[in-house]
Amino acid sequence: MFGRMQTLRKIELSAAALAVSLLVLCSLAIILLRLFTSTAWSVGAVDTLSQYPSHLMVVAALLGGSLALSRGETLKIEVLNNLLNNRSRVLAQRIVSVLGVIFFGAFIALAVRYLTIDYRPVVAFVYLPLLLLILVKVFWLSLTAK
Repeated sequence: MFGRMQTLRKIELSAAALAVSLLVLCSLAIILLRLFTSTAWSVGAVDTLSQYPSHLMVVAALLGGSLALSRGETLKIEVLNNLLNNRSRVLAQRIVSVLGVIFFGAFIALAVRYLTIDYRPVVAFVYLPLLLLILVKVFWLSLTAK
């Protein structure tokens, strides 16, 4: 069971590294094209490339959050966390968990909307496998939780 979770983590880490690398390369290409050229081809290339950085950032953020969650790490502000007593800290953790589930559900609803109303290949080929990977890992974590 532990080996399968390690495999999922490696897949996520590889996908996150690819997303960040593509984000940097795409952003660099846009900057260089805008800086050094002004032909019709470069304007079209900038328009085409401009749609990808925001998607790649979301992919990197989702995978980073999923990796942190599976390692038992969370993103938190320690100063605020230390100001709360134990009861308030538990309440804050529950609220953040509920908000995380709502956000993930809204993100899935948005992806489904794009696929059913306004088909976008980037949604189908990037977000759906990503969401499926995260869903499998969360399901696996829930089965193996102590």
